[in-house]
Amino acid sequence: MKILYIQYANPGAFPVAMRAGRLWRARGHAVRYLGVDFGGGDPLAIPADLAVSCDWVRFGRSAPFRFAARAAAIVRRWKPDFLYVADSMAALACTPLRALHRGGIVYHEHDSPAPPTSFRMRLQWQARNALARRADAVVLPNADRAALIARDAGLPDARAPIVAWNTPCRDEVGPKRRAAADGPVRIVYAGSINVQRVPLALVEALAAVPDIELTLIGYETVSSRGYCETMRAFADERGCADRLIFRGAMPYHALIAALGDYDATFAALPEDAGDVNLRHMAGASNKSFDAMGQGLALIVGPGEDWRRMFVDPGYALACDPSDTASIAEAFRGLAGDRAAVRAMGERARQRIAGDWAYDEQLRPVTERMVRAGDVQ
Repeated sequence: MKILYIQYANPGAFPVAMRAGRLWRARGHAVRYLGVDFGGGDPLAIPADLAVSCDWVRFGRSAPFRFAARAAAIVRRWKPDFLYVADSMAALACTPLRALHRGGIVYHEHDSPAPPTSFRMRLQWQARNALARRADAVVLPNADRAALIARDAGLPDARAPIVAWNTPCRDEVGPKRRAAADGPVRIVYAGSINVQRVPLALVEALAAVPDIELTLIGYETVSSRGYCETMRAFADERGCADRLIFRGAMPYHALIAALGDYDATFAALPEDAGDVNLRHMAGASNKSFDAMGQGLALIVGPGEDWRRMFVDPGYALACDPSDTASIAEAFRGLAGDRAAVRAMGERARQRIAGDWAYDEQLRPVTERMVRAGDVQ
């Protein structure tokens, strides 16, 4: 089977896009990628083993048209059996491909689009819904978002989306961790650094719990320039600056290796986030699953979906990330028993190595593709 993975983004910024390619190739399928080069030296690059199979369109005013033309050229020349369209913008840009491509289609929505407020967004929304109705399989990383696209596109129950979480593959799972060492419990946050993701309440909680050390790995967003200095000053005023450590952004593989230095990860997001992707992140959060795969315990948000997926099975503690007292309570829950923290992380690691691995998440998608290919 020949699969053309089409994404109006850098596919290297989506670890599961790379995992899918490796898993398909291991099963004997041929894979190509079409992505967009946004420049800027993105550290989340296509791995070397897949880079030779990636076509790029440089971002710019005419990029959607050049992207559609490049997709059409690849389809004519390579004749893929399946188009694997991975976002709503790619769905819009590739609308003309329906006249050229007679094979199967999968629509995998890594990030759901906002409700349309402009003419272009209405076109994008309509193209996404039309592609979902045409596709042999629709895939989302979160059950609530899967229900939303099924409603928006009018999908019958028999064609309900497949929910595939953004988990690591088995061969990415780290070894069992050694017994916890003495000293503070080391908590890491990895991602973009701004007041929504890393609130000052987190620093207040750090000041209140002396047996915790917090490391931030990532970068300030364009709208949050200077926020790290604000946090440093805030921590200094509260006497915990020596336990607040900043590390810069790093490539994905380096981040995974760095996780081995920590005991737990902070992955709590505000419950009332206006962005549909932030509101429904359980299953879609790469940082949660990446940390689990390396044997770290989790601190997650207060939502019911987070509780069912992570807290109830014993992989995580929950908190309200906007409430200093709630964060401090979670910190104390970790600091009070280091052996229990390591046991939480080990349970999480074993779950990723078992039925939560991306090998299993992608399996029903691939099986649907193979069945559809046999019919065509």
